[in-house]
Amino acid sequence: MSKWIKKDLFENFQKEKIEEKDTANSGSFVRSELVWDTPQKGTVESPKVYEGRFLPDPEGEFYKRYYFHFWKSGENWKYVFCPKTHDYKNFCPICSAVSKLYNGTKDDKAQGYQLKKKEKNVANFFIVKDNRDDERDDENKVVNKVKLYEFPSKVEQKVKKEVTNRDEGYGMQIFDPSEEGRNFIINVLSTKKQDDGRTWPDYSTSDFSRRQYALGTDDEIKAIMDTCVSLKGYIDSKETDKDKIVEILKSEFLWDLVETECLAHGYQDVETGAGTTREEAPKREEAPAPQEQETQEQTPQPEPEPVVEQSETVSESTSKLDELDDDALLAELDKM
Repeated sequence: MSKWIKKDLFENFQKEKIEEKDTANSGSFVRSELVWDTPQKGTVESPKVYEGRFLPDPEGEFYKRYYFHFWKSGENWKYVFCPKTHDYKNFCPICSAVSKLYNGTKDDKAQGYQLKKKEKNVANFFIVKDNRDDERDDENKVVNKVKLYEFPSKVEQKVKKEVTNRDEGYGMQIFDPSEEGRNFIINVLSTKKQDDGRTWPDYSTSDFSRRQYALGTDDEIKAIMDTCVSLKGYIDSKETDKDKIVEILKSEFLWDLVETECLAHGYQDVETGAGTTREEAPKREEAPAPQEQETQEQTPQPEPEPVVEQSETVSESTSKLDELDDDALLAELDKM
């Protein structure tokens, strides 16, 4: 049994993932310094290949999921951390606004699609192979370093499969830095072009290595593990101040939709009056309401969100695509 993985912590994590419903240290964190650049996609037939080892954080956490809202409003990007990250029963003003928008006009429903929550998983990842290092200066090279890997649901499904399959899965080995550990080989293909010419990352051929090996000597592994980041601390650092959320709701002309609920949950209107009403909002151009792409799938809510008929709000050319692919979305987050 490896001394680098605490069996009881892994078994608790394994139980949590088995029981989880399937879906198709805090401080100042600078995302661009901690997070690994999103792996780029290759072609339909030839993937770009990356490799690394998932590692537990200092508290023994293996990976965590968080939710957020991220959309473009005019020339600016809006980001709101979703409180449902911590507990699905938590109140989220943006989720509440989305639910109400689904019951409105075509424009309201289209806006609701843009604002609905998105999902990411995050883990510490020791990078073994990233050919982009060839173009990086020494200070910015990432190979043989630990970075936070924010990965989509298709990758999480592969990780979870190894954790939950007690008979055939690799279990603790996928997080173990010792000679018992296994790397994750990330093969990023490209989907075929859609009608509008866009493509998306395809992780279907990614998998864990059959070969096992240690990341170094005991001393070298200890040095590697000492650089792992607290996942709780990182996620906590992403939370959005309540006053900022109220400001965003008003700028999007949504405050009056959720004001009563917000006030009941400790959100305060610090300005005079209740905020701009939707009747005063400028007319929005009618826009298609794209569905979420593979990298932005949601975990089902206890009570499903209202379903909007595609024929009512979604154009044929964008019915299967989000406005942003994963690479572009993360690039915009980096700028914030």
